[in-house]
Amino acid sequence: MNPTERGIPLFVRRLAGPLILLAVVFLAVFLLRTLGYPAGGARSERDWGSLAVGVVAALFLTRLLDYLSFDVVFRLRKKMAAPALLRQLVALIVFLLIVAVVTKILLPDFHLGALLTGSAILTAILGLALQDTLGNLFAGLALHFEKTMRVGDMVRSGETFGMVEELSWREIKLRTMEGNLLLIPNSLAGRERVEVFARPGPPVARYLRFGLEFDASPGAVREALESALREMRGLARHPAPRAGIKSFEASSVLYELRYWLEDYAEYLEIDAQVRERVWYSLRRAGLHLALPVIKQLQFQAGPLVAPGAVTPVRAAIDGVDLFAPLSEDQRSRLAAGAVERRYAPDEIIVREGDGTSSMFVVAAGRAGVSIHGAGGDSRKLAILDAGEAFGEISLLTGEPRTATVRSLMETVLLEIDKKTLEPILRESPELCGAFQTVIEERRRGAADVLESSREELGRVQHRVALADRIARFFGLG
Repeated sequence: MNPTERGIPLFVRRLAGPLILLAVVFLAVFLLRTLGYPAGGARSERDWGSLAVGVVAALFLTRLLDYLSFDVVFRLRKKMAAPALLRQLVALIVFLLIVAVVTKILLPDFHLGALLTGSAILTAILGLALQDTLGNLFAGLALHFEKTMRVGDMVRSGETFGMVEELSWREIKLRTMEGNLLLIPNSLAGRERVEVFARPGPPVARYLRFGLEFDASPGAVREALESALREMRGLARHPAPRAGIKSFEASSVLYELRYWLEDYAEYLEIDAQVRERVWYSLRRAGLHLALPVIKQLQFQAGPLVAPGAVTPVRAAIDGVDLFAPLSEDQRSRLAAGAVERRYAPDEIIVREGDGTSSMFVVAAGRAGVSIHGAGGDSRKLAILDAGEAFGEISLLTGEPRTATVRSLMETVLLEIDKKTLEPILRESPELCGAFQTVIEERRRGAADVLESSREELGRVQHRVALADRIARFFGLG
């Protein structure tokens, strides 16, 4: 609304102009007749003065009907403003009908239709002149009746983005994000690609892509990104923000963070807040944006370890009771041969029935153990935390896995295979009996549930002593 119109009643704004015009035309015709000018005459002489008054009166009557129909009745029933295009079309039709009736009454011998159809040249000129106008009109009618867009919706046309302020018979008026007014002809909107973001409407997705260093753990990155946007104002609760790897680039891992907006009109402010929160969250997690550089690594004699210091891998090996019978040197050799394995959340580490022969020590994270029951259902047996181990039987005997182990979160494991343990057993074959003693003691404890879940399997295993199976698998006897 124009600031000068504030405080003026709507009734006055709608009808003041036509009423003043009617008074001016009526006064002009009256003065012309008073001064003796041929502004009018008998009905047979075509009373042009009365026709002019009648046309202006038709305009005033049309504006009055428009006010009563749309500003009073329509607003009371629909609880909303009537579309501008609908008002304009109805007003045009009503005005033409009233003018036709007035012309028929005041000028009965004047035939406008015969005048238009009697001249082929005039018809062609009118058709060419109104080509763009009619195209805009029919395109506007299609947009209105299909309800493709409404006042208040956000629209993107090419590189321009704005809010629909008005839909008229000729054009779409957009208020851009810079505050400018953009006019898009209806015919152009019907031909070109126009994106419409309804308000209110379903949540609309936005994307944030950036590169991080290759050393960054995908699980830690995903947690940092998704947690940064939890309960953030302006974001839809469903779907929740999602993060993941988009691609692997030359000097970075490209991540994509997707989030959904409740109101797309606020995307500039929300995008800025999202980037700000992501920056702080990555900084707290110790994750760094990748720079377009090539990293040069130099390896010499390996990591420097102070004399007598215990590495994290060696500390994890020392915490496994199975390796308690080993000497200090043997545990150091075992730690040197262990390989770090990192698993994403909900990733299967080993599957029941697999023929792999290695064991794992949980260095960080958590894993779940399950087996298939007699009825084929999956039974959860245990949760393995940091410092616990699994897969000893497969490592020592080569027998298939008796359970499925799945990571419950990002999990770091130390894998020890047959090739690492074999030289140690060849040097000390008596360790086979020591391993048997440790495993039998564990079976009498809580870990016995893994073996007792298969009675038939247990009977087969006890037919041959565990120490003999270990020696046979490693070729020691």
